[in-house]
Order: sequence, then structure tokens, then C-alpha cells
Amino acid sequence: MSRLIMMEVAMKEELPELYDIYFGGNILLHYEDVKNEKDIPFIVVGMTDGVGEAGAIEFLRGCEQFKVYHKHLFGVEVKSFVTVADKFKQVDNWWDHFHPNGIYR
Repeated sequence: MSRLIMMEVAMKEELPELYDIYFGGNILLHYEDVKNEKDIPFIVVGMTDGVGEAGAIEFLRGCEQFKVYHKHLFGVEVKSFVTVADKFKQVDNWWDHFHPNGIYR
């Protein structure tokens, strides 16, 4: 089971407001798990017009609460990148998009 699915289930029970931000259907979300131990998992958020005030604040803070909760659940740091939905849809492979340039290593 992927970390994102485990996080979604746990977040729904423990942090319903944060669950609504990330899994309520108002954003595009991509989670990239590590391919080896030296890499850092990351999320990419594509904001849509449906993002509420709480979501906008969370994303302006760089997905702060998501990162804290991820570290709490898995003991692993996660990086984040926030963009708009149109830009999000232009990238087919986020791993290739970030890692050739050493971003998130």
C-alpha cells in the first residue's frame, strides 16, 4: 500500500480539515515516493478555483501541515511544490521534471 493511501486513511480519521484540503477533490495531487534511500519523497499540488481559504493558506505555507503529518506518520521528510492546475497538467512525469536538475535531492 502506498504512503499516500495510508496517509489519506489516517488523515480522514485524525485530521478531517486537512483531509478535506488534500483529498476533498478540490486540487490535483501527485505523490512521488522514493526510488532509493538518498532520494526524498515529494508532493506536487495543482491548485484549482475550488481551493478554499484554509487550502490557500496551507499551500502558501508550502504544505506545512502535510509535511508535519507525513513526518509524524512515516518518520520521513517530504518536499512540496505548489502550482496551478494548468501548469500541473503540462507535466507528464514529475520525477523526470525535478530530478535531472537535482531538485529535491
